[in-house]
Order: sequence, then C-alpha cells, then structure tokens
Amino acid sequence: MTIAAAFIDSREPKWIHGLTFGGAMTTVTALDHGDLLATTDDGTLIAVERKTVSDLLSSIKDGRLWPQLAGMREQTSWCYLVICGQMWPSSDGHVATERGVSGWPWSSIQGALLRAQELGAMVAFAANDSDYELTVMRLSARSHEPTVAIEPVRLPNILSDGEKVLVSLPGIGLDRVGEVLEYTARPCWALAFLTDTDHEEHVKGIGPATKRKVRKALGLRDDEIMSVIVEADDIKETA
Repeated sequence: MTIAAAFIDSREPKWIHGLTFGGAMTTVTALDHGDLLATTDDGTLIAVERKTVSDLLSSIKDGRLWPQLAGMREQTSWCYLVICGQMWPSSDGHVATERGVSGWPWSSIQGALLRAQELGAMVAFAANDSDYELTVMRLSARSHEPTVAIEPVRLPNILSDGEKVLVSLPGIGLDRVGEVLEYTARPCWALAFLTDTDHEEHVKGIGPATKRKVRKALGLRDDEIMSVIVEADDIKETA
C-alpha cells in the first residue's frame, strides 16, 4: 500500500511540511490529535504522533502524551507513536541519548512505551529525522487486513467534563465515578446525591463519611446540600 493523501499538522517543523511521502497529495492544516493523518490506497486511515527523544521524555513527564494517543485511537485503530532518534540503557540503568545520560530510569521509559501500546498506539522508531518520511511510508505499506489486527489490552476511557468534576471529589476518583453515574445518570444528580444527608449506602463505599468530605470540599456546611431544579411545562420539581 502507498499513501494517497497526507494531512500534516501545521505546528510541525517546516521541513516536515515539505515532505511528500512518496508523491502523495499533502495538506498542511491544524490537527486535533496526532502530527500526521494519512490515507492509503486501500482506504485505511493512518495516524502518527512524531516525537523526538527529548520531546518524548517531556511529554511523558507532563502527561500530555496520553490524551494525544487516546485522541488518535478514537480516529483509527491504525495509530503509531514514531520516535525519531536513539536511546539506550546506560550502565547504571538510566536512559542515555546522543545528549548524554538523563535522569530517567530505563525501566520507567519501557513502562511508558508499554502503556502507549496498551492504549492502542503502536510504537516505531525512526533512526533520525531523515528516516521519518521512510518510516511512515513503511508503516503505511503494511497489511491492514482486519484478520491480523489485534485489539489493545486497554481501551482509553476519555472522561467527560462532568466526570472530571466528580473524579476530583474526595472518596470518588476513577474507581467509583462509573458506579455513581450508573446510579444517578447525570453529573448534576450525582452532586445532589453526594451531598445529601441520607445515611443509606446506595453506592458501595459512599456513605455519610464520604458525603461529609464532599460537602466540605464544595464549601458546604454539614447541614447544607446541593439540589437540582428541573423546569418543564411550568412545573418545577426540586430534588
């Protein structure tokens, strides 16, 4: 397979804007996720996140790598993290690059790359910047038969804005937010439930003590609760 068309993120360096990936039609535009989107002549969409070794380390440190990869995975199952440059384990077990030995443990980087693949982004290495174009072309040329595609161990769970609010509350977190929303259906009702004074444990692990902590985090007094007012056909229902 060859690349029929490629969309290059406008934030990429100018030298990448000039690549043609074997003569494909290329467009420079702002991409929400990934540094390159390419369609092959068999109709497959390829997504690529390009990282130099130094950018890889910094994006792991500040956590921006994971939503980048998860966003690509939402667009296509054929997404790749392409690392441009060399890194290897030093004699004392740290990450060594062309710039020298870093403070990163080699085991931490290996764990991060495994996490990337568990999210569904396959990891590939380009020897250097000059090898990047050829690396993308090699990835695009691979078979895209569905019979050889293997689903990742973990699929990314991208939180909604409401879920992010609930996850930040004490005693909720990622472990319980799903159960809370299954019981309440909506984030607004979840806030009402988490601040009420009902002592019955409708959701496992969320009792009076947890609700007191939530009320305190939200700036409520212990005798105050949050409520939802629903208006429909001039009828007001207060919960």
